[in-house]
Amino acid sequence: MQGSKSTRGLNVTETLREQLLQGEFAPNSRLQETALAERMRVSRTPIREALRVLARDGLLDYEPNCGYSVREFSLEDILSAFRVRSVLEGLGCRLIAERGMSAALDTTLKTALSDGESMLAKGDVAAADLVQWREMNKSFHLAILLETQNDLLIRFARSSRNIPIVFNGSFKWYSMRAFQRAQDHHLAIYMAMKNQQAERADFMMQEHVLHAAEILKTHYKPNS
Repeated sequence: MQGSKSTRGLNVTETLREQLLQGEFAPNSRLQETALAERMRVSRTPIREALRVLARDGLLDYEPNCGYSVREFSLEDILSAFRVRSVLEGLGCRLIAERGMSAALDTTLKTALSDGESMLAKGDVAAADLVQWREMNKSFHLAILLETQNDLLIRFARSSRNIPIVFNGSFKWYSMRAFQRAQDHHLAIYMAMKNQQAERADFMMQEHVLHAAEILKTHYKPNS
């Protein structure tokens, strides 16, 4: 039973984290335990734990007697996080290329590439397809991070994503050309790691992440 409660609490935390990262709550808005519990159809206990964890991770602010509110990030905060993320994930690609890619990573990345091609083959990535694209992108990047087996790198890279829009949040502004460029980047990153071209793998990942940052910089407005 305890394991079930722990799993439920983790699911609530990660669901709420994703909603915050996708900008579903306005900056500075108050988060009420009761309202969130009703929204997510759970008791207040896992909500309370989720709020505590997300405040610790920097997504929420906490004030005694006032409770939790959504932390506000400036555009410069977000762009800085993109820059940090680009360097860390680039380093991850470099480490993998130097060591050699595992068969498991090879399979995961090829699946992500195939999924991306299938979506682009439709000629358009509609709003309804964004969830699928986000999942594909998450699978691609997370698999690379985990492959490094470098706990410090993984922890810092994940921390750099704890700001709204830094990971998967800018796709709503992508044109078809931008989606195709992202897919081309994924392929180039994969091929560089597979061919053990460490410097190119690092460079392509940094270019890929910073490409998303440039799109965000062009379109982002607070609360958009």
